[in-house]
Amino acid sequence: MRLLVAALVTVVSLGLPAVSATPAAAATGCAPLQSGASAAAQAAVEVACRYVGQQYAWGGGHAQGVPGPSQGQIDRTSPESYADPELWSFDCIGLVRWAWYKATGRDLITERTTQATFAAPGYAHTKFLKSQGSGVLLPGDIMYFGREGFGPTHVALYLGNGMMVEAPESGMKIQVNTISARWERYQGAFRPHADVTPGVWSWDGRGSFHKTWGQPNLRQDSNTSSRINFTNGNGISVKVRVLCQRVGERATLDGMVNNVWSFLPDYHSWISNLFVQGPAVLKDVPSCGDFPEIGGTLAGAENNTSCGDGTEPNSAGAWTAKSTTVFGRTVELRYNSTTQCAWGRITGGAPGDEIWVDRSADGGTTWSPMLGFTTITSGNDAYTTQWNDAGLVMRACGTNGPGGAIECTGWF
Repeated sequence: MRLLVAALVTVVSLGLPAVSATPAAAATGCAPLQSGASAAAQAAVEVACRYVGQQYAWGGGHAQGVPGPSQGQIDRTSPESYADPELWSFDCIGLVRWAWYKATGRDLITERTTQATFAAPGYAHTKFLKSQGSGVLLPGDIMYFGREGFGPTHVALYLGNGMMVEAPESGMKIQVNTISARWERYQGAFRPHADVTPGVWSWDGRGSFHKTWGQPNLRQDSNTSSRINFTNGNGISVKVRVLCQRVGERATLDGMVNNVWSFLPDYHSWISNLFVQGPAVLKDVPSCGDFPEIGGTLAGAENNTSCGDGTEPNSAGAWTAKSTTVFGRTVELRYNSTTQCAWGRITGGAPGDEIWVDRSADGGTTWSPMLGFTTITSGNDAYTTQWNDAGLVMRACGTNGPGGAIECTGWF
């Protein structure tokens, strides 16, 4: 029930388990249970029902400008929410937002709180009061609950026949319940006036899920001059369905360069792979050439990213994967998870100290030696150029000057 309250923060994705939608209507009884609802309302119910059994996440579904399952946040008033950042899912209004977006192709609810959407829905609708009872309700109607005089604190989708689907609170799962259990706190309902958009269901069940980071624009085409369809204004990581990828315009961000773009069928939009967690070219995601109605290939992707062999390691997000010491010097294998590049660095040394990397395709049994060999020419530090590490292992080796001892990090 606890809801996101205007969280305009940038969230760093943790790379932890994501929540996936699964058809659940037959097993859960979650489906439109009465006739008379619009096609859009029935579709909204069907979307919400796919997530029955998935874990609630406080703040989930509240990326600014981009609906969909997103990284949960901690509600400081609720210890049960402390694990929510490990989930990509929904809170109560986040689920309703996604359900109606998927049904209509329009972000009707936006990332606002339950209280805000009850006070000013912001879309054409019919409103129902508690005094009218439940007999006027139809599947897909958005039901609001809360303490009298305090405004609503919870929202659910009506299924019909006295049943609803809801995301209750941290520590619980999205589930089907009777409205009688909450009727005492029922405050009213809204019925959106919107048409179903069949195109939003294109390639339903196809593609794989990936997580965003940063504040990407989702565009009409695979270039930065095309129309922006959605903008992630607060940087909350969203779990997006990627259908395919292709080479498009070369884009740059924080020193990283990539010309690969991914097609997101739930948004009918493109995202630069700079904003998708993972390597520059996503593994196991096919070329858009496999989908003639989309088109495009990955030709040129291997030579037009920020991870070209022998290029400068100037991309953000690097970390030390392995390290060792040689006579007081620190030898590090630096690695960038987004581009899958690695390079060597030696620190705390002196002029003449050497650093290089070895790269192996068989787990370290054999290797290509001394890639990017360089020495400290002044000061105390030096680094090699970067080398593609996708599907390979690498290590960094350093010396305390020509002819000195050689120490290598472990393979990574």
